[in-house]
Amino acid sequence: MEWAARAIGVFYVMGGLLLLSQSWLNWRLQAELSRFVRIRLDDYVEELATALGGLMVLASGVSLALLSTWAVSAFVAGWTVQAVYLLWASRGAWSRSAFVVRCRRQTVHAFAGFTAVTALVLCLPTLGLLR
Repeated sequence: MEWAARAIGVFYVMGGLLLLSQSWLNWRLQAELSRFVRIRLDDYVEELATALGGLMVLASGVSLALLSTWAVSAFVAGWTVQAVYLLWASRGAWSRSAFVVRCRRQTVHAFAGFTAVTALVLCLPTLGLLR
């Protein structure tokens, strides 16, 4: 079970790094585009939420890969950030294009997976796997 927890942690480290690199690229693109078009505040908030989510996923992955007791706190905090983002993102009139709908569905599926792993991490202290 220990190796499985560490492997899941490494998976989330990679995911967090990918989210952070995406956030950085989007930030650079928005900075350049803002010279020509007005960027909506919602777009800035969405990018900030993506960066914060990436940091939390990275922290969760690192703490789980190290089998740290901080994994519980990191996963719960990451789950909270993602839940708040999904609630915020579903509030408005978003584009109904097939691409946006597919991306939103993938985000919800990723959140469901993160929820399952968070539940697993909440059980790890009772199994004595976290140090």
